[in-house]
Formats: sequence, C-alpha cells, structure tokens
Amino acid sequence: MSNKPFTIIRFLKNIGIMVGISVVLLLFFFYIYLPASTNHNETITVPDLVGTPFESIDEFLTNRDLRYEVVIDSGYSENFEAEVILSQNPKGGAKVKEDRKIYLTLNANVPPQVRMPNLINTDLLNAEDILSSNGLKRGEITYVPDLRENAVIKQEVEGEEIVPGTMLYKGSVVDLVIGNGIGIETFPIPDFIGKTLDEAKFQIEAAELRLDIVNYIKNDTVPENTIYKQLPPLGTVVRKNRIIELWINGDEPPKEEEEKENSGN
Repeated sequence: MSNKPFTIIRFLKNIGIMVGISVVLLLFFFYIYLPASTNHNETITVPDLVGTPFESIDEFLTNRDLRYEVVIDSGYSENFEAEVILSQNPKGGAKVKEDRKIYLTLNANVPPQVRMPNLINTDLLNAEDILSSNGLKRGEITYVPDLRENAVIKQEVEGEEIVPGTMLYKGSVVDLVIGNGIGIETFPIPDFIGKTLDEAKFQIEAAELRLDIVNYIKNDTVPENTIYKQLPPLGTVVRKNRIIELWINGDEPPKEEEEKENSGN
C-alpha cells in the first residue's frame, strides 16, 4: 500500500483524470450511442403527393417506410379530380424519420355549396366581384331594355332565375341579365310632317326623344319653313331617347339666329 504523502499536484492530477473520463463518456453518448439508438442521421425525403390519385399511394408510401392518414375534413378544388390528394402535411421535400405519418387531405367528390348572393340592382362590375368572392363564376351577359343602366335585372343558372339565398354548388356559372338604360316602353313615332320646327321640338321633348339633325332643303310640296320628311318615318315603333332627323322646306337660318333661338328655348 502506497504511503505517498498528500500533495496539491496529486489532487489536481486525479481531478483532471476524472474530468477527462467524463468528457469521453459524454462524447460517446451524444455522438455514438444516441445517434445509433435513434437513427439520427437516417432521414427520408417526403414525396410530393399533391395531385396523386389516393388509390395509388398506399404501396408508394409503404415502400418508402412512411405511413399515412386521411384527415376527416376534405377540401375541394375544381383543378383536381375527385379523390385526388389536395394537400399533405409534412409537405413534399421535407426530411423526416422512417415510419413518419403523412396526413393527407383529399379532393371532395362533390363541391361544397354556397348561398346565391343578391345581385339585383347591383352594377355589373360589382356583381362580378361578389360572385367571385362567393366561389361562383360569371356566365353570359344579356342586355335588355330597362332604365337601370348596367345594373343586374335577373340572375340565372342554366336558364332558370335564381332567388337570392338558393344553395348552389361552388363553381356554378351564373348568367346575368343587365339593363341597357333605354327602358322598355315603346310607342309609335309622332307625325312631324307639315309642322314647323318649333312645333316639332315641342313634340320631341314631350315624347323624350332627341332631335339630332335638321336639314334645310327646298321642296315645293309643302309650305315654306315646314317639315316634309322625318326619320324614323311616321308609325315606326321607338323607345325613349331615339334620335330624330328632320327635313325642312326653306333656307338654313344664319348661325346667329340659330343661337338666339336655342338660347330662347
């Protein structure tokens, strides 16, 4: 048995040996034992399954040491067929350990339903935005006589008028009937033949028509300064705001006189 006297040097030497052994054990545990027991360096790249038919992925994932689970809530996209993988977690390209479970969302067999919004009296541009925000598509546009210019008069699906609140499949095409701002009231054109310009102007304004061109051309069949021709002709059925053209027997008045007449009117 050694009877060497206790010294500080011997004490520090022993402490150093113990620290060295501890460091070696720690390095062995973290860099050799732990990676070996947890397959730390063995990872699998998750394949990108989006767009893949569900029926074909079972063997595909099993051969890559991965598992899968289909989430209850399915999604929907018109860009994919039914029963096609719509999304996955983890995403394609992620690094995972073997036997990791991949959660899959399938594209639904039937698109979800949405309520038809009320587009009546809404202008066309706004109606298109509302349809898009509700997952619906704008179909054909038909213009009809109606004083509500560029406003929705009817909303239809496959030729049937759709009441606001009706449930439709997402992605349904909605046709719009739009007012052209002219109105639906029609009436026969008044008779301006034989009348003076002032008399014709009074009738034109009363009928909510518009006088466009006045032609001054000599004609011996009617008294001077009276109308002998009109377009549209007498009896033509027109709507409000229709443009009228007149022919008057006489010389065109000077510009100054026309301006006075217009200012006087």
